[in-house]
Amino acid sequence: MSQNVAVLGLGIENLALAKYLALRGIKITVCDNRNQAALGARYEMLRKLGVTFRLGPDYLSNLEDFDQLYRSPGLPLFQPELVRAAANGVKITSAMRLFLELCPCPIIGVTGSKGKGTTSTLIYQILKLHQEKLGRHAYLGGNIGIAPFDFIEKLQPEDRVVLELSSFQLEDFDQSVNIAVITNITEDHLAPADPLNPNYHKSRTEYVRAKTNLYRYQKSNALTILNIDDPTSRELILEVPGRLYTYGSTPQTSGAWFSKQQNGIYSIWWNVHGKPDLVIKSDSIQVRGEHNLLNITAAALACHDASACLDSIKEGIRGYTGLEHRLEYVATINGIQFFDDSFATAPDPTIVALKAFTEPIILIAGGADKGNDYALLGEEIIKSTVKTVILIGTMGPKIEAAIHQAAEGLGKPLPELIEGGVTMGEIFAKAMANANAGDVVLLSTACASFGLFKNYKERGDLFKAEVRRLTVN
Repeated sequence: MSQNVAVLGLGIENLALAKYLALRGIKITVCDNRNQAALGARYEMLRKLGVTFRLGPDYLSNLEDFDQLYRSPGLPLFQPELVRAAANGVKITSAMRLFLELCPCPIIGVTGSKGKGTTSTLIYQILKLHQEKLGRHAYLGGNIGIAPFDFIEKLQPEDRVVLELSSFQLEDFDQSVNIAVITNITEDHLAPADPLNPNYHKSRTEYVRAKTNLYRYQKSNALTILNIDDPTSRELILEVPGRLYTYGSTPQTSGAWFSKQQNGIYSIWWNVHGKPDLVIKSDSIQVRGEHNLLNITAAALACHDASACLDSIKEGIRGYTGLEHRLEYVATINGIQFFDDSFATAPDPTIVALKAFTEPIILIAGGADKGNDYALLGEEIIKSTVKTVILIGTMGPKIEAAIHQAAEGLGKPLPELIEGGVTMGEIFAKAMANANAGDVVLLSTACASFGLFKNYKERGDLFKAEVRRLTVN
């Protein structure tokens, strides 16, 4: 390994990497736009390990001084300073690429525009159950917020690692994982939107290329799992270099699927032994929505190929409650069900959430503008079981207008439309004033949180706090 290394950006992933390299005697310089005070405890911890720093606005200057650069996923490959360094012979890589080189055990990688967090977490929970029965371990890391270099020294060949991977982590991969799961590929990150993460893809082609690096370099015995319901994934089938499973809402000759019975219960099936076998039914599953059934079918296939037994797969699926703030079941109180879907900061995930319910819905929607079109959301609200909409934030009136337009166009009645107020206490009280036993109160705003709340997490946490307050009153 090169002995003069720079780590560009001190996020969670690179912090663990810098510590790992410094403890092995590698000369490390951390380059970060923030100053010493902003880095706080991270600065002190690395300084004690002999790490040097280049901090402030000029942190990317003179990168030619180094032999090797470990780029943060948020830093574009087309950043002029990186392009110049590469032209001068500096090797540019990343923490995740090094992890793939060093990891001694099989890796299950998950990516996608939507659903990758849920799917990777479910795979991990199933594998953890199975591995514990054998006295072995499973680990979860990557874009989900856990740095793989925090656990790399614990890994043994018989362990399993699950990585949630973003397009920015994948875009410069030259090696693929043992089991690759792609949940779907729509469009995302095609413009610089986040000042703390300025990376983006210049075209949809580049975005798809980055995602498919997950399997592009696989050997013939490796496995790729693709969503047959996703148009882009269907186009990728012929590109897969190794083995292939597909999954979706229709039967597969080699893969998994779900089907709906006349009583409304879904069955999940797979064909991994040359004939269809029932895996589990939805009345044993805690998460809602067909999108989650897709995530479950993908996870079951990945875990089967990672040697998990069917009992562990069923047990893991039954125990899974979903990721926090992603159509998360909170509680049932006085016959009213509460769901926190605060992660839905755009219309599409809210539309998906509405399709998950047959019960009457009190929907909390609105917030800050992200430039979205709410016409399709208005139509789904009118078509769905929504009986009341609590409208909040600057986008409340825009969503209200979309609902009116949809009702007129579809010739259907309006749900009750209520202005919700500016605090979660006020918003929740309006929702409860309209909720009866058998209803669902759903926080799925289709908008960003800003203006009313710090972020989607605070919004969801405050919602759940109001639900908990009901149990003590």
